[in-house]
Amino acid sequence: MQLARLEPILMDGGQVMNEGLHLFRGLAPDQIEHRLRRCGIEADPVALARQARNKETKDHITYSLGQDSGSYRQHYRVAVFNLAVLECRPFGAGAAMGGVLRGSGEIRNGVDAVGRIEYRTSQAYPGGQGEDGSEGRRADGWSGDEQAGLAGRSGAGHGQLGEQREDGSEGRRADGWSGYEQAGLAERSGEARGTAGVLYTTAVRALYSLGLDSGEVELRAMGGRRYAVTGIAPLMPVPGTPLPEPYRTASAGLDRLLALEPPGRPGLLMGMDPEFLLLRASTGRVVPASRHLPTDGIAGCDAGPPGTHGVFPVAELRPAPRGEPRALLAQLMSAAREADRLIADRSLCWRAGGMPLRGWALGGHLHFSGVTLCAPLLRALDNYLALPMFLLEDVRAAARRPRYGVLGDFRRQPHGGFEYRTLPSFLVSPVIAKGAVALAHLIVSHYEDLPLRPLDREDLHAAYYSGDKTPLRAAWPPLEAQLRRLGGYTAAARWLGPLWRAIAARRTWDEARDIRASWLGSAPSVSGAQRHLE
Repeated sequence: MQLARLEPILMDGGQVMNEGLHLFRGLAPDQIEHRLRRCGIEADPVALARQARNKETKDHITYSLGQDSGSYRQHYRVAVFNLAVLECRPFGAGAAMGGVLRGSGEIRNGVDAVGRIEYRTSQAYPGGQGEDGSEGRRADGWSGDEQAGLAGRSGAGHGQLGEQREDGSEGRRADGWSGYEQAGLAERSGEARGTAGVLYTTAVRALYSLGLDSGEVELRAMGGRRYAVTGIAPLMPVPGTPLPEPYRTASAGLDRLLALEPPGRPGLLMGMDPEFLLLRASTGRVVPASRHLPTDGIAGCDAGPPGTHGVFPVAELRPAPRGEPRALLAQLMSAAREADRLIADRSLCWRAGGMPLRGWALGGHLHFSGVTLCAPLLRALDNYLALPMFLLEDVRAAARRPRYGVLGDFRRQPHGGFEYRTLPSFLVSPVIAKGAVALAHLIVSHYEDLPLRPLDREDLHAAYYSGDKTPLRAAWPPLEAQLRRLGGYTAAARWLGPLWRAIAARRTWDEARDIRASWLGSAPSVSGAQRHLE
C-alpha cells in the first residue's frame, strides 16, 4: 500500500508548517466538506465551492475573504499559527464588536515543569474539548462563573435536561434533544471559554482535519454556539518576504523553543488520567464514582456526559508524572490499588474502553511536558499511536467518534505542556495500558523520524471515523517497521511486542469485561487463541 509522506514547508528556523498542503490542494470542495463533517465540523458547500474557483485564495494567505452577501449572520476570520489562535476578526460588524479579538497573539517567556522556556498562548483554545468536564459545567455546557467569550451570556439558555439516570440512557431536554446529542464543540472549553472557545476550537480543528496547521479560517455563526466553515486559506511563505504579523512573531517564538530541544528529548515528562465506569452488574446501572472516590487524588472522580452535572459519575486514575514509561506505569498500578481500596463495594464492575455503555464515552488522556507542541508531533501521535489503538479497540468504541476521539484532539495545560485526548480509555487491560504508554513515549521522543501519514489518505481517514478496520490493517506494517528502527525501540520492545502480536492476530479488547481483577494481578494471561485481548 502506498502511504502518504509529509511534504513539509520548511521555515527559516527549520520548523515544518502545513505539512499536509498537498492533501488540501488535492481535495475537491465536496471532499473538503465531507472531511470536515466527518470530524464533527459544519461546512457551507456553496461557499467552499466559490472559494475553490479563486485559485489565489486557495494557494495563498489572504485578508480579503468575502462575506456571503446573501447571509445576514455574523462572520469571523480566525488567524491560526501552529494550531494556536492568534487573532479573530469579526467582519461586517460595527465598532461595538471591538475590532480585532486577540487570541494568543502574545508570546511570553515562562518556565514549565522541567525548567524550559515555553511557547504559551494566552487565550486560544487549541482544538480539544473534554470528556472530563473538569471545569464543573452546567447541564447546558456553561460553567457557573464563566464569561461568555465574544457575546456575553446572551443566548445561554438551552432548556433543562431531564432526570439524571445511573444507566446509559440519556436524559432528554425540554426541547427534545438528549444531553449527549449536543454538539461536541459546544460542550466545554479550555483556555478560552464559552462562545470564544467554540469559535477557536472550530477554526483550529478545521485546519488540522485538512492537513494544515497555520492560516485563516472563515466561519459563519449559525446560532446556538455553532459555526460553519465558509473558507480556508493556508499560510504560505513567500521566498524573500517575511511573514505578515502576527505570524512572524509567533514563528520566531516557535523557532526559539524548537531550537532548545535536545535529541531524544531527555527532559520529557508524561502523565495521564484514563477513565473508567463503576457498574452494578445486577442492574446494569452506572454507580456514580463520587460515592466512593474524592474529586482529587491519584484515584478520583470527574464529570460525565451532559445531564450528570454535580454527580461526578466517571472514575479516573491520575498517577504522578514520570520521565520514563516504567516509572509511570508503576505509578499507574499504585493508583489502581488506591482505587480498589477506596471502592469497597466488591459487587461493582469496572468498565473501560471507548464506550463501554451507550452514552458514556471514555478517554485515555496522555499528558506531556518537556516537548514543544506542534502539528508534526500531533500527526505522529495520530498515525503511530491512535491508529494501532484503533485496530485493537472493541467495535463499540467507534460510537465515541466524532464527538470524542477525533484525530489531533489536544488541550494545552497550565504547566506548559499539553494533553493528547484522542485515545479511548486504555485501562481495558494492563497489557494495553503498558503498550500505549511505552509507544507514546517512544513517538514523542523521536517524532521527527516518523514521517508516514496514512491517515491523510481520504479512504483511510474515512475508515477511521466509520470504524472500518480492514483498510487500516494494510496500512499498519510500514508504520510498525519504522517504529522498530527507532533508537529507543529496544527499551520499549517488552511492552510493544504484545500489541504487535495482537494486531497481527486481529484480536481486540472486550469493553464488556470487568477490568478490576486484571489491575490487581489476578487476571488470566493472554493466549493467542483468545478472540479478545485481555
